[in-house]
Amino acid sequence: MKKVSVIIPTYNSWNTLKNCIASIQNQTLKPREVFVVNNGSTDGTYENVKKKFPEIKLINLKTNTGVTGGRNTGIKEAKLTANYLFFFDHDMVAEKNMLSELVKVAESNSKIGIVTPKIYYWGKKKRIWSAGTAINLWTGKILFRGGEDKGQYEEVEEVQVAPAALLVKREVLGKIHFFDDCYFATYEDTDFCFRAREKGYKTYYAPQALAYHMLSWDPKDDVDRVLSRAYWVGRNRVIFMRRFGKNFIVFSFFLILFCIYYFLLSFSSNRIIDGMKFLRGTYDGLWVKSNV
Repeated sequence: MKKVSVIIPTYNSWNTLKNCIASIQNQTLKPREVFVVNNGSTDGTYENVKKKFPEIKLINLKTNTGVTGGRNTGIKEAKLTANYLFFFDHDMVAEKNMLSELVKVAESNSKIGIVTPKIYYWGKKKRIWSAGTAINLWTGKILFRGGEDKGQYEEVEEVQVAPAALLVKREVLGKIHFFDDCYFATYEDTDFCFRAREKGYKTYYAPQALAYHMLSWDPKDDVDRVLSRAYWVGRNRVIFMRRFGKNFIVFSFFLILFCIYYFLLSFSSNRIIDGMKFLRGTYDGLWVKSNV
């Protein structure tokens, strides 16, 4: 039986985290250990986890170190005897056979280093949030494989990126070690998968492994979510494309279009300040250095 350590970074998320933890504890393939890394929450998350889930390995950080900092803290604490580390966002819920199906795919080929599940929207459970994602290395556009589930993503297959839920072989971490802290949040999964690919490992999608993302499927709510992360989206896209893009001069043309799009989106949503944050993030991304 393969051993899996689960790492869940969290920040002010008790309302979703409690369902996330319960779903991991209910897996048919029982995790060797489950870490919740509390990123300085102020909503009682730490106290609630400690009370309701005393068996969880709870790590309390004084400040918010982001998705990357939370995951990296878990990596440092996880036992070296685990064959796999599974990184799971705090606003997700897993079907009980998810881990076993992910491991099954991972074990099918020695070149597979990362596996991601089929992820539905929690509130609309026949609408796919992600069946793995990709990124256009010329334009920087994220390409989501999603939409109404009509059986279009039923094959085990290679994908570029595993978003939000990643089963990672221990040997991959032996080669690339950590998530790059310079990202903080957004694009950290994309960067991680591409760095693994540089070391010869493939990222795969497992359609029988099912999870749910507790996000609204309403396009209006999606706009709010995108704008709330405008700074990080603008900044981290530039960082990623500097590293992995085909041609930064070509990308620069599309970057101008992204800036126009986000500014118009923020204007139409009466959130001009978020448009300005996107522009600032885009500028900052030109100068950020890697932490790995």
